[in-house]
Amino acid sequence: MDLEKLKRFQEELAKRVVLEDFVRPDDLDFVLGVDQSFVGKGKEKVISACVALSFPELYEVDRNVSVEDVNFPYIPTFLMFREGDPAVRAVKPVLERIKGRAVVIVDGSGIAHPRRCGLATYIALKLEVPTVGVTKRKLYGEVELPEKEMEAKPIYDGKEIIGYALKPCKVCKPIFISPGSYLTPKTALEIVRSCIRGHKLPEPIRLAHELATKSKSKNLSEFFEL
Repeated sequence: MDLEKLKRFQEELAKRVVLEDFVRPDDLDFVLGVDQSFVGKGKEKVISACVALSFPELYEVDRNVSVEDVNFPYIPTFLMFREGDPAVRAVKPVLERIKGRAVVIVDGSGIAHPRRCGLATYIALKLEVPTVGVTKRKLYGEVELPEKEMEAKPIYDGKEIIGYALKPCKVCKPIFISPGSYLTPKTALEIVRSCIRGHKLPEPIRLAHELATKSKSKNLSEFFEL
């Protein structure tokens, strides 16, 4: 495996990122969340779950689950090669079924990534849809952590703001937000803030995580010979 070649691929993709608002929160009809779960050792499979919610009400309107073989190892900062295409295939049919303007919130990094090309960036460029990356840990950039509930602090790459750290609830540790593409960091933060409902994670990826976890438990015997 040539990681240097993969780095160059990420750097080329990052040149296509557009940090402009292709949709504004006031014009948004849907927010989608995508999360993934892995099962098995050796013969590993990935369960990709996508949930679509109305915006700003956050009522579920559609969902999809897909199961695929895993063809790439877990290597930090290279997750797009492991999770990207399965996530795209889970999200695409949902985008095709709903009618309206949508943003996809991804459990993974956007441009707050060493090469400005996290999982959310890959999904945005493949599907040509605005995305936001949300992680529980800071992957890249400099930030002063927020201390008050719903307070946000900018994540910097040099002097440029590439995302925000947000403290979503009083007892929660911050989450780290950055656009994948087709949104500004400020709008990415605004959308995620609007999707917080008393939990650490915004509702779209919280519900996608629940769906992936339930699918993993319910259908485990169908994926493997036990």
